[in-house]
Amino acid sequence: MNSNTVSIALATLSMCGTLAAASLAQQPLQPLDGGILMQVESGAKVWSDRDYTMTAWPEALNEHRVFLQSSIRSSRFEVFTPGYVVVLTPLNEVHNQSDVLRKAGFEFVDLEPFHPYWIREGRNGQPCIALQKAVQTGDSIEFGYYGIALWSRQRLPVSRTAPEVAPLITIPTVDISEQTQRHVIVAAGTEDTYQGHVDTVLMPDGKTMFAVWAINHAGYLGPLARSDDAGLTWHRIETPENWRQMRTTTPTIHRLVDPEGTERLFVFAGQNFPGRLRQSYSEDGGRTWTPMQDTGLAAECPPKSILAFDDGRRLVMWCDRRDPSSSGREDVSPVVWKSESFDGGLTWSDEQVVVRVPTRWAQPAVIRSPDGQRAVMLMRYNGRGPSPLAVSNDGGETWSEAREAPLAVTGHRPNMVYAPDGRLVVVFRDTAGDFARGLWTNPTAGHFVAWVGTFDDLYHGRDGQYRIKLMHSHAGWDNAYSGLEVLPDGTIVATNYIKYQAGPEKHSVVSTRFKLNETDKMW
Repeated sequence: MNSNTVSIALATLSMCGTLAAASLAQQPLQPLDGGILMQVESGAKVWSDRDYTMTAWPEALNEHRVFLQSSIRSSRFEVFTPGYVVVLTPLNEVHNQSDVLRKAGFEFVDLEPFHPYWIREGRNGQPCIALQKAVQTGDSIEFGYYGIALWSRQRLPVSRTAPEVAPLITIPTVDISEQTQRHVIVAAGTEDTYQGHVDTVLMPDGKTMFAVWAINHAGYLGPLARSDDAGLTWHRIETPENWRQMRTTTPTIHRLVDPEGTERLFVFAGQNFPGRLRQSYSEDGGRTWTPMQDTGLAAECPPKSILAFDDGRRLVMWCDRRDPSSSGREDVSPVVWKSESFDGGLTWSDEQVVVRVPTRWAQPAVIRSPDGQRAVMLMRYNGRGPSPLAVSNDGGETWSEAREAPLAVTGHRPNMVYAPDGRLVVVFRDTAGDFARGLWTNPTAGHFVAWVGTFDDLYHGRDGQYRIKLMHSHAGWDNAYSGLEVLPDGTIVATNYIKYQAGPEKHSVVSTRFKLNETDKMW
């Protein structure tokens, strides 16, 4: 829809003069259930019980100057003047009234979808389509959620089919979210217990796996579990008392090796700004753990990515916090910083800012190219836009400015691994929505999704091969911060915290298992 089409002159409508409510009440529709007739003009309140206001209309609706201001939940009215009633209804599946209206004799208007109202200034509401019916005196009409009824003497061109908006993600999405045989419940939520943000690590034997998570959303750090069969069954491990005194946003767990070859498991915990990054470690394969101790670093979320360089002599973590110069202000952009360790993670260097991003939280995930020379950092964008992405051409020493990632890989809380065939798998909470054109609705937005492509696809900003809907969230966008492991047989194990099913039970920690050769066939 071009700007000329959308630019109906609401000013022109307002110049026609606002019709008095008293005179409107005598023509052309008689509201029932307390609704009133209103003049179409910019800023008019659309519903009696929601402070959403009108914005702009297509030129085709210039003559539709009267609308029914009813409840956002339902509208009922009787026709007093013959003419045409047009109902605007959302595109989304939940509130779309097309079936109801078509049964009542309405036809689709041959008009591209558009936004008739603002939720607040600068933010569009639902994208809508229009349906039309010729009406006579005495006709009664009713419909449900989010509908807007307009009246006119003018008939609009109609279509046999509903208008559509072309998807902005061009690659397909395969859906394995309902294949529950793939799922393992690591920790079940109950009516009282919310199993929160989770991370995992796979040991070199390819079957020992650890999972750590928080209780409640950004709650206390507590449960740690071990699996000896690659994540099929789990048992809890005792942890130090002061773990449960840590309010942590997203605990992470890493296996780190020092220059002498000593292996340690580390659990990191961060707190909200100006929170401190703390760590605990185990030197006996995860059986016993040290109390949490301060690392000397500041972070809201602990590092998802810690990579080894210089033949393992140097470890680098990437993490984020609000700009150190902010002095506690919450209205400044965050930064991604890096810190290095030369003793296997026991101590860390001072933070060094490497990338700045536009809104609060970045939650970076970093992966190197197969040859180790380049690297990609994928981040979270907390506004209405594509995820930020930065690249490095010197093994992570320096980074480009953040740029937009493809919508196909746009999401919160990313994590990345290579599959055995060399392709890249990225998991995240899908946030690719209607922000780009303001019209397209993404059916997997808010759910747990994987992207499949190559390192070069991500590095060069290409869409990749396909996406996978891994799990369905029954609590909207509250999920992810996931663990992601690849087993020796090529099975990818993605572990998420998620409201797994409808009902009173709170979030659970759940893993799903898949191989790319399986999803390739679906693709």
